[in-house]
Amino acid sequence: MTDTIVRGALVTMDPARPRAEAMLVRDGRIAAVGTLAQVRAAAAAGAHEIAYPRGAVVPGLIDTHNHMHWTGLQSRLVDLSGARSIADIQAAIRDWAASHPQASWITSGSGWHVAVLAEQRYPTRQELDAACPDRPVYLPRVGHAAVANSRALALAGITAATPDPDGGRISRDAQGEPDGLLLEPPAFEPVARLVPPPSAADQEGALRDVQRRYHAAGLTGIMDPGVPPDVMGLYQRLWQRGELSVRSVLMPLADASRPVDETIARIEGSGLRTGFGDDRLKLGGVKVFLDGGASLGTALMREPYPDERCNCGIQVTPTESLRRIAWACARNGWSLGVHVVGGKAIDLALEIFEEVNSEIPLRDLRFSLIHAYLWPDERNIRQCAAMGIAVATQCSMQYTFGPLLVKRFGTVMMSLATPVRSWLDGGVRVGGGSDSPVTPYPPLLGLWQSRTRRIAGTTEPIGRQQAVSGDEALAMLTRDAAWLSFSEHERGMLKPGLLADWTVLSVDPVACEPDELEHAQVLATAVGGQVVHDAERGAA
Repeated sequence: MTDTIVRGALVTMDPARPRAEAMLVRDGRIAAVGTLAQVRAAAAAGAHEIAYPRGAVVPGLIDTHNHMHWTGLQSRLVDLSGARSIADIQAAIRDWAASHPQASWITSGSGWHVAVLAEQRYPTRQELDAACPDRPVYLPRVGHAAVANSRALALAGITAATPDPDGGRISRDAQGEPDGLLLEPPAFEPVARLVPPPSAADQEGALRDVQRRYHAAGLTGIMDPGVPPDVMGLYQRLWQRGELSVRSVLMPLADASRPVDETIARIEGSGLRTGFGDDRLKLGGVKVFLDGGASLGTALMREPYPDERCNCGIQVTPTESLRRIAWACARNGWSLGVHVVGGKAIDLALEIFEEVNSEIPLRDLRFSLIHAYLWPDERNIRQCAAMGIAVATQCSMQYTFGPLLVKRFGTVMMSLATPVRSWLDGGVRVGGGSDSPVTPYPPLLGLWQSRTRRIAGTTEPIGRQQAVSGDEALAMLTRDAAWLSFSEHERGMLKPGLLADWTVLSVDPVACEPDELEHAQVLATAVGGQVVHDAERGAA
C-alpha cells in the first residue's frame, strides 16, 4: 500500500505529543506522527499527501452508547421525528398506511419525544384508532415505552383484566381500561413480539446505509448496547462481506423477560468473553436494564416523583437476578454494563458490584454504569473510583430531555443531572455517547453540550458547574471511549501503531470557545486510512 501523509492541525489526544503537523499512514495504521519534515522523512518515495488546511484533525470519534442497527431501521418505519402534536402523529400514520397498503402492522421509529408535542402527553389508543382503525398500530419510544391502538392491544390479549406485569406498567383510563400506553418491556413485549420483523434484506440495507450517515457525522466507531442474537448475526454478515465500515463493539442483551437461569447458562456456556473479535467487530460487555427512564416516570428513584407521590419508578430486573448475572460475568471474564437512571438504581447496582468486587476484582473487567444521571451522590462516585467502574454518559440526552425534566424536577435538581464534572473530578472514567435513536447521533451535539450545559430551547446553561474542558469533552469521544470499548491499544489517539482513524472538524474542539461547537461541521472522516466521508471533495 502506498504511504499517505496527512497534513493539518492534529489534535492527537496522546499525552506524550498532544499536537502535531502531520502523520504517516501505512497499511491502515499510523506509522509516524510529528512535524511535516519528520513525517516526510519517514515516508516512502512517492507518498500521497492529503492536506486539511482548515479546522483540526482529531482521532476518529467513538460513541459508547449507540443503537446503530435500530437507528438504521428508523427510515423504513413511520417517521415521527418531526411530530409536534398528536395530530401530526395521526397524519404520519395515515400517510404511511396509505403508502404501504400491504403492511399488516403500522409501526414507527422510536426517535420521537412527548416533550415536543403540544399536548405534552402520549396519544391514546382511541386517537391511534382514528388514524388507522383497520390495522394494529404500535409506536415504540426510547426502549422504555410504547403506545398501541385497540387492535394491537386486542391481538396481544391486553384488557382491563390484565394485571401489571413485574417490572412493567399498563396505563389505564378512569374506567380501568388500558389507554394504550405501555411502560417498560414486560408491559409492551406482548405487543412487540407480534410485530412482523423487517425482512433480512431490509435489515441489512438499514445497517449498511446508516453507516454513511454516521461517517458524515464524524463517527468511526460505536458500542451497540443490548443487542439480541439475531442482530448480532446481522452485524457478522456485514463484517464477513467487508461492509462494516463503522467499528462496532456489541453488548449482548441479558433479557429481563427471560428466566435468569437461561441468561446465566448463555454466559457460562458460550466459551467467549468480552474482547473477542477484531478491530471491526468485537464483543463488549453484557447489558442489563435495571430501571426505566426519568421522562417516563419509570427511573428508579430514592424519593417519589414530585408529581406522582406514590411512584418511585420501576425496577425492571429483580435484585437477585442482577446479582447472579454480575457474579456470572465476573467469573467468566465478561464485562457488564447496567442501565441505571435513577439514584436508587445506581445505589443498588453499586452495592452488588461491591459484593462481587470483594472476591473478584472488577477493575480489569471494566464494569460500567450506563446513563447514571439522576442523581449519583458522592458515595456513588467514590464507589466507582475505588472499583474502577466506568460511566457511559450521553450529554445529548441532557440536551433533548432537559426541558421536560426541568418541568418535572425543577431547575435546581436538573442542574445536578448528568454530573460529568463530578465524575471526572472523582477519578471516574467517562465515555461519551448519544443513545441514538433515542437522542440524535451526531457526536458534535454531545461535545458542545458537555462544554456549555445548554438544553433544548434555552440560551442559559443548566448546571454550569458540571461543564467540562475542551480536552475532557474530546477525550470522552476518543481516548476514553476507546478504553470503554476495550480498544485503547487500537484507537482513540493519533499515535504510531494505532489504527488510522481520524475525523476532521471545522474548528479545533479543544482550543475553540464552547459556543463555536454549536455550528461546527465535519469536513472529513477516515477509517483505517481510507477516507469514508469528505464534505469538500465529495464522499469517498
